[in-house]
Amino acid sequence: MFLVVLSIVATALIIVVLAGETAAVAGMGGDQLASLVFLGLIGATLAASVMAGGQRAGSLIRQIAVSAAIILALAAGHQYRFELQDAVSRIGASLLPGATRTTTDEDGGMAVTISRSQRHFATRADVNGQTLRFIIDTGASSIVLTHDDAARAGFDIDALRYVVPVMTANGAARAAPVTIDRIVIGGIERTGLSALVAEKDQLFENLLGMNFLDTLKGFEVTGNRLVLRD
Repeated sequence: MFLVVLSIVATALIIVVLAGETAAVAGMGGDQLASLVFLGLIGATLAASVMAGGQRAGSLIRQIAVSAAIILALAAGHQYRFELQDAVSRIGASLLPGATRTTTDEDGGMAVTISRSQRHFATRADVNGQTLRFIIDTGASSIVLTHDDAARAGFDIDALRYVVPVMTANGAARAAPVTIDRIVIGGIERTGLSALVAEKDQLFENLLGMNFLDTLKGFEVTGNRLVLRD
């Protein structure tokens, strides 16, 4: 019985850790939930002592020690959640080329860090549910998709009208205007952004242009890192 109650209390504390101080669960804020959880732990401990009856004192002490260790571990995780989040994101970014590192500060501001890949800042983005690779290009006024990736993202290539003149590495070309329903980079999400689709074989890398970057609070380059702030 004690373990059942302890499991319920531990689950509630995990909810507190994930929700944070400002989130509300069942109408209660993070601080109220935390107080309720700790009161629940005390109640579980008292209930265990009453129900223990002829149970050996050593067994009861072990149960109390286990519960205290769980609470201390979860409390430490909550206290250092931003540092833990940052460490996990760093590992992911180093293991996966093009991966982003997303961190959130105490004010709710979000920062997505992209490491330089050779000469460029490249990242992966979710476009209409499809993962595509992009080069961040501050010289491009708009998001530009390659012909093949536009098809992957669900655009009807045969219905596009290539009426916008553009300059590519291969010289002058034309592109078709489209609207991206949803694009997500790290934890930054935008909807309804305009974009261009290049003609076939005129562009071989998707470009993340200024019409996305201008929606951010800011962006900065420090050494080999590009930080997008939202």
